[in-house]
Amino acid sequence: MKLDITLRSLAGTGSPALIRQIAGAGAVADLPTEFPNVRDRRVDTLVRLEDGRILHLEWQSVPDAAMPRRMLWYWLLITEAHPGVPLEQVVVQIGNAPRVPDRLDTDTLSFRYRVIDSRDLDPAPLLDSPAVEDNILAILSGRDHLTARIAAILARIAPLEERERRDALTRLMVLAGSRGFIHLVLEEVKDMPIHIDVSQDPYLSELARRNWVQGKAEGRVEGKAEGEALILIRLVERRFGPLAPELRERVLSAEPAMVEGWADRLFDADSLDALFANGSGN
Repeated sequence: MKLDITLRSLAGTGSPALIRQIAGAGAVADLPTEFPNVRDRRVDTLVRLEDGRILHLEWQSVPDAAMPRRMLWYWLLITEAHPGVPLEQVVVQIGNAPRVPDRLDTDTLSFRYRVIDSRDLDPAPLLDSPAVEDNILAILSGRDHLTARIAAILARIAPLEERERRDALTRLMVLAGSRGFIHLVLEEVKDMPIHIDVSQDPYLSELARRNWVQGKAEGRVEGKAEGEALILIRLVERRFGPLAPELRERVLSAEPAMVEGWADRLFDADSLDALFANGSGN
C-alpha cells in the first residue's frame, strides 16, 4: 500500500525545504489535490510555487508499470484545472524497488516527467528547516549516517507539545517502516530528551502489537496498511474526538483501499456518520 495518508499530511507548503530542493522554488499555496468524477482523481501533493509554476509530486513505494499512464492522466487533469500554468511533475521513489519509468513513448506520443530516488535528496536542508514536516521527511533522504539523522529528527520532535510530539513520532515511524528502520527509531526514542513511553501511547503501542518489526537482524517491516490506518485514526480523533472501540477496530481491519477512501473523505465529512456511511470509503 502506498504511504499516501502520511505523505499527504507532510508534503506541501508545510515542508518548504523539501519543495525548494525538488522544484528550485518555494511553495506559496497548497492547491486542491482531488478532481471530480474521474478515476484516480486524487494526486498526492500539488502546490503553487513562488515563481508561478505548479509542482505535482507522486510518492511511490512499490513498482508500478502503469505509472507513466497515470502521470499523463494527472497531467491532463491538472492542466485542465489550471490552464496555461507551467506544470512540473515529479515522482519521488521510496525504498529499494526497481526504478519507476520516467516516460511514456508511443508511435504518436512522447511524455516525460522526473523521477527522484528519495535517498538522493539532501537531508541537510530538511533537518535545518524550521518545519517539523521537513524534519520528518528527512528519514526518507540520504544514504548514510542514518542513526545520526534519526537522532536529529527526534531532537526536533522532542520540544513539541505532547499531542504534536506523539503525532510526529507516529508519522516518523510510518515513514521509517517504508525503509525498514522502525527498530532504529524505537532504539533512539529511548534516548529522547523528553521521555515517551511507547507502550502507553495507543497508536504507537498498536504498531508494536501488530508486529511492525519482524526481526531486527533482517530489518523487515510488516503492517504498512495498519500504519496507514493508525494515521487515519489519529486524524479522525483530532477532528471528531475518540472513536468507539468497535469503530477503531473496524478501521484497523479495513482493506487498504477503504482506508484510503476514508482518508479522501475526512476533511469533507461533517460527522463520523458521514465519514463512515454505508461501510464504504469511496
